[in-house]
Amino acid sequence: MDPAAPIAAWVVLGAALPALVAVAVLLARTPPRVGAAPSSPPDVPPPAAARRWAHDDLPGFLEAPPGTPARPAPARAEPLAAPEEEPVTRAVAGLAAAALALVAVLSGVALVTGRAGGSPPAAAPAAAPPPSSAPAPAPRTPDLPPVPADPLSGERGAGLLAARSVPLGDDGTSARLAFGGLVLEHRAVGVTVAYPAVSVTVGEDGTALAHVRLPTWNCLGTTAPDDPAGAGCTPTGTEHADLPTPALGVTRNGDALRVAGRFPTYTRPAGTPPAYTGRVYDLSVTVAPAAPLEDGEAPAEGTMFLGTERAESLPDPLLSRVRVAG
Repeated sequence: MDPAAPIAAWVVLGAALPALVAVAVLLARTPPRVGAAPSSPPDVPPPAAARRWAHDDLPGFLEAPPGTPARPAPARAEPLAAPEEEPVTRAVAGLAAAALALVAVLSGVALVTGRAGGSPPAAAPAAAPPPSSAPAPAPRTPDLPPVPADPLSGERGAGLLAARSVPLGDDGTSARLAFGGLVLEHRAVGVTVAYPAVSVTVGEDGTALAHVRLPTWNCLGTTAPDDPAGAGCTPTGTEHADLPTPALGVTRNGDALRVAGRFPTYTRPAGTPPAYTGRVYDLSVTVAPAAPLEDGEAPAEGTMFLGTERAESLPDPLLSRVRVAG
């Protein structure tokens, strides 16, 4: 019950009781109205003064000779009694008294209820839950299917990880790099070279996945030219490779990163599923920011190693970039 309700009930009761007493006094002083007051009798003309001569009954004799029946005397009209009127004043006063009595009774009931039950205790405000000190759950490590270490040429099942990546979480790293020419294989006449592109994602728990793209060329020289098309090299297609942990080794040193592993390559022939080439390259890649991080990102620089061969990253901030979470 609201604490202000008893006060309001006392105010209403205090106002209703004097009004009820006033109405009772009014009812006691109002006389009952039985009917209308009788009307005053009609004025009777005074008797005529006595004549000086004897009464002359000749005219009456002529009007009513002896033997004529006497005329009945005209009946005196009685005043009609006024109909009883409804005592409007008493009715209105009675209704007012009943209303005031009802108000007084309700106020009394409210007071009694308030005293008997008392005001219920106010509900305590809901306490705010304490801030959770438990760390946010780490993102779920994706299930990365393993890659065969030495697949046969034409073997199917390649490319299952081509569109996959690892969530960075609060302390992960992602990077992409484009490199200059790298010699993949020395031939009797010339060399097979590639111009690699690498992307890698490393989660906060160390799970990592790397993708390598190798556009290959056959060149007559012994090194990889800067412009294979201008040097007269022949394109031989593009090879791809995907390698997850634990086959992919990951080493972190601050914001710098090094990944290494044996990458089996596959091709994507037109109209057929990806198939392994049977070639495996033991690659190692280093990545580091080339400038201070801004909002966790910066241009990247790095080097790709294949045996004794190496290729430097291209100084293009759009092609070579690193991102550090956290």
